[in-house]
Amino acid sequence: MLALSICALLLLFPAFTLPLFSIHILGLTEDTNLLHGALMMLNSAPLVAFMVLFCAVVAPTLLIISIVISSTCFTFNLRFVFLPQILKVTRILSHWSMLEVYLVSLIVAIFKLIAYADLYFGLGFYFFIALLWINMLILSNYSDHHSWEKYYNE
Repeated sequence: MLALSICALLLLFPAFTLPLFSIHILGLTEDTNLLHGALMMLNSAPLVAFMVLFCAVVAPTLLIISIVISSTCFTFNLRFVFLPQILKVTRILSHWSMLEVYLVSLIVAIFKLIAYADLYFGLGFYFFIALLWINMLILSNYSDHHSWEKYYNE
């Protein structure tokens, strides 16, 4: 779990900041990344922009950081004073981390735009897919019950 969560932590920055894809239409090319897409909606739909930022960026980042901290504590038998709070936050954030929902909306947008423009996948898209895959591995192997058992048994 520690190795997977560290790997996911390393993938976060390039997945969120590198271009997901480039749109070429009417002689103009525009790159977009995950953060830019959410921030573009800030003026027209601030609530939607906030939810996209929270569910696609903030919650997954905090979830991975909390799993890194708890896995480090369990792997190296460290008694971290805030570990119970981190385990509670991890359980809450696991419900709010929605990278797969963002991927579905991205695929819908790609299929809608492909009829009107040329689309080129950027490096950020591949980092995002890798992050999503590792995030799914983490969430499928993470057990809240198992973590609490480890905490109480130590």
